[in-house]
Amino acid sequence: MKIIRYRGVLIMLLLIIIGVMATACESPSSSLVGKWQFTQAEGYIEFFSDGKFEVQDEDGNYTGTYEETGDKQITLTLELDSQLIENAFLYPQRILEYSISGNELKLSDSAYCIRAE
Repeated sequence: MKIIRYRGVLIMLLLIIIGVMATACESPSSSLVGKWQFTQAEGYIEFFSDGKFEVQDEDGNYTGTYEETGDKQITLTLELDSQLIENAFLYPQRILEYSISGNELKLSDSAYCIRAE
C-alpha cells in the first residue's frame, strides 16, 4: 500500500521536474522576438526565435546572436570580422538590460524601439 502511494508521488514529482526543464529549455523570450523600429534614429533591430538578431542603422547592417542571461537582461554577440571591429571600435559582445511595455522596447543603451507591424 505504501509502495503504491510513494510511486504516485514519485510520478508526480517526475512530471513536475520534466515540465520545469521543458520550460527552461525553450528558445529566447517570445516577447523579444520580432522586428523593432528605432524611434530616435533610422533603422531597426529584429530578434528571431532561433537566438539570432539583425540590426540595420545608419552605420550599416549587423547580425549576431543573443541570449537571455538574466531577468530582463540579454547578451548580444555581433558576428563581425576582427578588422571591422578594430576599425570601427565596435564591441563584439554587449550585455543590455531591457524592458517591454506594450509595443515599446527600451534597451539600456538608451535605444527606444516600437514593434514594427
